[in-house]
Amino acid sequence: LTSRSRTLSVGWMASRLVLLLLALAVVADFGYAQPEPFEARVAVLNDREMYDALLYWLPRANSSIHIIMYVFKSDTEVIERLLEILISKAREGVDVRVVLEGHVDKNELTYRRLMANGVMVRFDSRAHTTHCKLVIIDGYLVFVGSHNWTYSAMRRNHEASVMVVSEEVGRLEEEYFAEVWMKG
Repeated sequence: LTSRSRTLSVGWMASRLVLLLLALAVVADFGYAQPEPFEARVAVLNDREMYDALLYWLPRANSSIHIIMYVFKSDTEVIERLLEILISKAREGVDVRVVLEGHVDKNELTYRRLMANGVMVRFDSRAHTTHCKLVIIDGYLVFVGSHNWTYSAMRRNHEASVMVVSEEVGRLEEEYFAEVWMKG
């Protein structure tokens, strides 16, 4: 290498190193470099396993069921069972609240059924697209992943979700739910 190319090469590497250090400083400042570890148990729920887990855990809710769902299409017997569990739990005094994406026409039937049966439900703010598939039961049992509440997602598609059992994760997702709920 010539003296000039070595200087350019060192200068280029130095500038890249400075950019990397700045990026690490920004990441560390926002808390992304070292995510907070949580005590949690996790169950992987692929394909039809999600539906079976929901059928098991939703009826066991004691205090709350909070849901944010992109598509909740309650026009089949499969999803009707989930809807009926939510209505039943609300009648028992469980705090059942559902946030639905407002730009999905398929959610309208579910919205009307839940409202007519005393379940607190709202559409998310038009300023955002709600693509979440999130269920929080009793503040510590969190379901999150790719499953919409549709027949296709629960019975036909390849889908991947997890159930997280953790008070810390539950607390964080409850805070997120409250934020989305308030803006809806």
